Amino acid sequence: MREVDIFIIGAGPAGSIAGAKLVQDGFSVKIVDKSTFPRFVIGESLLPRCNELLENANMLEPIVNARFELKPGAVFQDQGHNYIALDFSKNLGQKWGSSFQVKREEFDKLLIDDAESKGVDVEYEVSVVAYDEINNIIVVENKDGSQVKYKAKKVLDASGYGRVLPSLLNLETDSSLAIRRATFARVDSDERPSGDTNGYIFIDVVGDNEAWIWNIPFSDATTSVGIVCTEEYFSGFKMSDEEFWNHIIYSNKNSAKRYKNSNRIVEVGSISGYSAAVTKLFDKNYILTGNASEFLDPVFSSGVTLALESGAKAAELTARELSGEEIDYQVEYADYMMLGINVFRDYVNAWYDGSLQTILFSDKKNEEITKKVISILSGYVWDKNNSFVTSSRLALKTTYEILSKVS
Repeated sequence: MREVDIFIIGAGPAGSIAGAKLVQDGFSVKIVDKSTFPRFVIGESLLPRCNELLENANMLEPIVNARFELKPGAVFQDQGHNYIALDFSKNLGQKWGSSFQVKREEFDKLLIDDAESKGVDVEYEVSVVAYDEINNIIVVENKDGSQVKYKAKKVLDASGYGRVLPSLLNLETDSSLAIRRATFARVDSDERPSGDTNGYIFIDVVGDNEAWIWNIPFSDATTSVGIVCTEEYFSGFKMSDEEFWNHIIYSNKNSAKRYKNSNRIVEVGSISGYSAAVTKLFDKNYILTGNASEFLDPVFSSGVTLALESGAKAAELTARELSGEEIDYQVEYADYMMLGINVFRDYVNAWYDGSLQTILFSDKKNEEITKKVISILSGYVWDKNNSFVTSSRLALKTTYEILSKVS
């Protein structure tokens, strides 16, 4: 049996930042991943909070050096006259007012390579097949079928959609969000906006809020284009993924104009029922991070932010615990993470019930409200100086009601 201070399942952003922080604190870290890297993952638009987390972990430099497309903000528009461009730098004074549009196969590889260069022991094509929660023993299976046991002081699950520990420990529960489907591809030669919104992610509302389209530009002149809708909406078309993608993209006036000279450069893919939840985020010997804990919805690009935040926080608390401190994981991890998760959840719900569109598109909201919303959509969902964080649902409801009356 092999021994290690911290065993991490998954080499994505949550695992990478956790591993990098822990080895810099002097602990031995083993990361295993069932895949090889680089590997394709959806979720390509980052938020400014990501930059701050990477900077604090001494991991931002390789991302900056990669010259990814700069993401200064987000545009929301429908097929009518509603349009709003939100500049992330016009926040509540947070340090970072921009981030990057990234191909995740490149971004994730840079992060795990950086973690490995700092001293993390990383191994690929290795699957976790069993976990003894009481004794904190992990059994892994290599590509050749051989098995190895590890004894760890702490286990961090950063397995993403694989959700290894939730599956092994029966922690999975239904998400409170509706079952939705993402259908996506990449294209070349799109007609991009020039001027102030160059590099922005564009979110196009389809019809009467039946679906929405993401438009994420990359630095190599290709673009990620995806459609999110309910399963019922997709099924009603009785189309294949490819037929559905073509129909929605080229029947929406905004996307049809943008991609009139484009060609798809990959096959159309889809993910369905991606929202997930768990009954608990930690126990004595393990912590769930990233998508292994909760995944909400892609509309506000929260996935990588939650992964990095949870990985960084789990690493900080683990380091303190293994150094002799008594840690209240309920308060310092579960309650902390759920604050941000619930803020994002409230915004996702407000997006789909249409109330957030009313707020975003209203020209009656004042500058302070705009700054608070920008701060949220920049990923600063743990900033308790923002009343839209501490009372997110009430703030959204009140703002919507006021703006509805004056519109």
